[in-house]
This record gives sequence, C-alpha cells and structure tokens, in this order.
Amino acid sequence: MKKKASKLTAEELAARHQQALHTYVREVWGPIPQETEVKLKSLKAWGFDLIQGLREGEPAVFVADAADGREAGDVYEERGERFEVREVLGELPKGARLIVRVTQEERRGVARLYYREPSGEVTELFALPAAELLLAYFKKRGWGKLLEAFHSSGLTTEFIQSRGTSGKAWPFEALPPKMRRALREGAATLKKRAGVGRFTLVYFGKNKDGDDRYVVTWLLPTIRLLDVSLAEHVEGLLAALD
Repeated sequence: MKKKASKLTAEELAARHQQALHTYVREVWGPIPQETEVKLKSLKAWGFDLIQGLREGEPAVFVADAADGREAGDVYEERGERFEVREVLGELPKGARLIVRVTQEERRGVARLYYREPSGEVTELFALPAAELLLAYFKKRGWGKLLEAFHSSGLTTEFIQSRGTSGKAWPFEALPPKMRRALREGAATLKKRAGVGRFTLVYFGKNKDGDDRYVVTWLLPTIRLLDVSLAEHVEGLLAALD
C-alpha cells in the first residue's frame, strides 16, 4: 500500500522537530492509585454533606448537595426516592470510613464513594463521572486555573495550560529562572505529592508585550486530585506561570 505523503512543509516539519527536542519532561511512573480513604472534610470540600436519616423509610447514611442546606427534619425526594434527614454528620462515627475509588467505565473515569459502617457493612453513596466531580469541586473552591486547564479525566486527569502563540522553542540552557523553577517544582510535586504522573513544559520566549509564551501539561492521578492540598498546590503552580 502506498504511503500518503505528509501535508506538512519541510519548514513545518523542522519546526515540529525543534519543538519536540525542546519540550522538557518530568515524570514518575508506577501503579496508578485508584482507591483511598478520605476524611469527612474532604467530602465537604467537594460540595457534599453526609447525612444520617431514612431512605425510603429505612435507616441509611447518604449524601446531599451542601448547597441545598439540608437540616434535621427535612423530607425531600430525589431521583424517585424519599429521604428524611435525621442528622447532618459533623464527624464520622468511631470505626466508620469513607472510601473513594476511581475506575474506568464506558470510556471515561468514574468516581465512586463508599461509606463503611463500624460493623463493616458498605454502602455506595454516589457514582459520578470523575470529570463532573472534579469540575464542580474546582468551581466550589474557586480554582480558576484548574478549571481553565482541565482537558480530560480517566484514571488520570490531564491539564493543558498555554499562553501566546508558538514559535521557536528555547533550549534548556536559555530558559528564564521562572521556567526552570517550574520544571523543578513539577518534578518535586510528582515525586513527593502525586506519586506518579507527568509534567511537560515548552517555552517560546516573550511576545512584543513582554509576556511569556509557553505550553505546560500535567497528567496526574485523578484520585490524588481529590486531596485538597494537592489540587490547591497545582492551582498555585499554574497561577505562578502567569
């Protein structure tokens, strides 16, 4: 079979080659974490309240959107089920656990939250597309950079932040201090906080107004981003590039 010729010109191919050689990568790999135990404050940070009450007349623990402001005594219907609020839990009962698990289902990431009773009985509290949970969580926390850079979410979540037009990529030796610092902090974040993942940076110099032109990408375990401290840290790293 005859191969199709590239539609790129020789100059365009050379530019691609030059950019590829000067895109700097930091990565750490191993098993991608898919399950972790979380604290009640993490659930609240995602925008949910943990409630003890009745579900279809039976004692149950369930979650509600914190924005709805559910209180003891409230009765409401959701997705065809009747809920009665007995208590909005301020702390977990001794021995109880909240467990979040991220899986790949039907071509997308899904986050599932489970409540494990002190007795060991497990109840699934919700199953949401990971992207839906992350975007709502970022919005609630006011993390504009993570919202703007969000690209896709499965077992890992990708962020792409770019500024200005591309051009001739700079060699490492010529990178300004801010960009070298971004590479160091990217590597440290992967090693010390995320455990696994990938960070890339390509720098094109400044535009006529003196603004940096660059493209930065992050690939991080979705489940790690549900940790407020890590997500907030990455938000800060993205903001520092502007």
